[in-house]
Amino acid sequence: MTPRVVLVGASGHGRLHLREIVALEAAGRVELAGVCETGPLDAEARRLIGDRPVGPDLGPLLAGADIGVVSTPIHTHVPLAHAVLDAGLHLLLEKPPTPTLADWHELVGRSRGRVVQVGFQSLGSHALRRLRGLVRSGELGAVRGIGVRGTWSRDDAYYARAPWAGRRTLDGRPVVDGALTNPFAHAVATALALDGSTGVDDVEDVELELLRARPIEADDTSCLRLRTRRGTVVVVAVTLCAEVPGDPVLVVHGEAVRAELHYTEHRLVVDGVEERHGHDTPLRNLLDHLDDPAVPLNAPLSATGAFTRVLEAVRTAPDPAPIDPRWLRRNGRRVDVDGVDDAVARAVERLSTFAELEVPWSPLGAAARYGWDARSLPLVVPRPALHPVRTLGGVVVTGEHPADHPWHRGIGLALPDVNGVDLWGGRDHAPGEGYVPGELGVVGEVGPGELVWCDSAGEVLLRERRRLRRRIVDGGWELEWSSVLSARTEVVLHGPGGKGRAGAGHGGWFWRLPDLDPLAVRVFSPDGEGEEEVNGRAAPWLAVVVADPVRPWTAVLSGPADPWFVRVARYQGIGSALAWDRPLVLRPGREREITVRAAFYDGLRLPTG
Repeated sequence: MTPRVVLVGASGHGRLHLREIVALEAAGRVELAGVCETGPLDAEARRLIGDRPVGPDLGPLLAGADIGVVSTPIHTHVPLAHAVLDAGLHLLLEKPPTPTLADWHELVGRSRGRVVQVGFQSLGSHALRRLRGLVRSGELGAVRGIGVRGTWSRDDAYYARAPWAGRRTLDGRPVVDGALTNPFAHAVATALALDGSTGVDDVEDVELELLRARPIEADDTSCLRLRTRRGTVVVVAVTLCAEVPGDPVLVVHGEAVRAELHYTEHRLVVDGVEERHGHDTPLRNLLDHLDDPAVPLNAPLSATGAFTRVLEAVRTAPDPAPIDPRWLRRNGRRVDVDGVDDAVARAVERLSTFAELEVPWSPLGAAARYGWDARSLPLVVPRPALHPVRTLGGVVVTGEHPADHPWHRGIGLALPDVNGVDLWGGRDHAPGEGYVPGELGVVGEVGPGELVWCDSAGEVLLRERRRLRRRIVDGGWELEWSSVLSARTEVVLHGPGGKGRAGAGHGGWFWRLPDLDPLAVRVFSPDGEGEEEVNGRAAPWLAVVVADPVRPWTAVLSGPADPWFVRVARYQGIGSALAWDRPLVLRPGREREITVRAAFYDGLRLPTG
């Protein structure tokens, strides 16, 4: 029996479905049973539909039909999909399938006994199938990561075409019409499918950098980095404000061979050799599956869980941060972001975020600079750190090489005594002698995020895996610093507090503030207020409030289980103390993690808990 198809939505992308259904009808594969459309039909739609029933009420059209094709705005998907499934029909649902993860779970449960295909056209590409085979066979070598770059441009009319365009919500309902979740949804879904990570629990560790160049709610220029449960790093860097628009490209970074999938063209380039492939549309694939269940669906609803997990992260993230207008150019009806094409490409090649690349138009990129000290000073151990660090409003919150402690620099790791070697700078505290000169060590970088801490002869004492993350939070931004220390032989880490210097157990994560008026600086923790109340005590959070008369700012720190090291009166510095009043012994095969989160805000935020 020829399946009868009802189309819901005949405008916009739905027009492509209408054309395909009519073509398939001419080939004898389907019968168009009717069209549900709330808006007026143009001449092409009336011609294609002919005398088939058309109306705004879906219910009567479903009677006697076999398949419902829903191609309507995102926020209308759920009720329409429910109606189709409740009527006993199979379903082709445009992407994204649902605007929330909870809706997705409900739809999965509701669809039992019916077949649901999601309209991710790229997943029907034979080029993707070929690339998946190359990855699984090992012909590309070990995969270092997967990146997708997308540089499109959308003009003013794109955002004026419908009330939901560029919105996160509409009339209280989630829409999530951002670059990552709608126009470049295929980029996310294709990368996940290539990795074989499509289940709802297959996505871990999502990092988002959502930006907007236009005065809209949703993101139009964004970077996503995630790690799948298989351990694959996936970076998707996209913009709708490209300087030179181009087709999106998925890049597989193989240790032996590089591969590029141009998924909108079904074109594959492997080690510089181009291959062209065909594709199956979602509807044709659905029909083939219904004819023969042995034919797998390209995008079954159950295999869109990982994508929906990403969508949920975007939906619940803080609003996209505006890009500084200085980096925007009006180009007719377009808005271009200066340098965005290059930033997108670099993010995908390096599997990095815009912030890590310190892209100047990214608020997170401009918020902190990470790197080595350009100067060589006496009694200072050069090491990579963050400086300057700024609030989103541009207030500098770090100091560098102050006269009182020239070895202090921004935010970094401070190790004053490792097996008697000073890996910070200055002088060491010796029991009964005070601060005396000691052996200064050296720090080296052996790979991205991998450092070695050595004695003066270059013998490795400690190894460190370092990870820095930045993210927008409501009203500000947050830095997460994570260092994991390990050693091949037993090492002992000391702080001055364990060698007789009471109240000075510094050594670990350390933040040197700029020179401030001590009377303008207040420190709080759940234990109380003031240096005497918070120094040397472990607390779940620590707040620093700087009542500058012109540009006040606040920082809230959390994360470490170690005591806080706090200085306000003599100078302004905050740290976490690895060895407050006794040494820390690090044995071979053991690791010591230091994780600190520091959120920076413009203005005064007094603690409430």
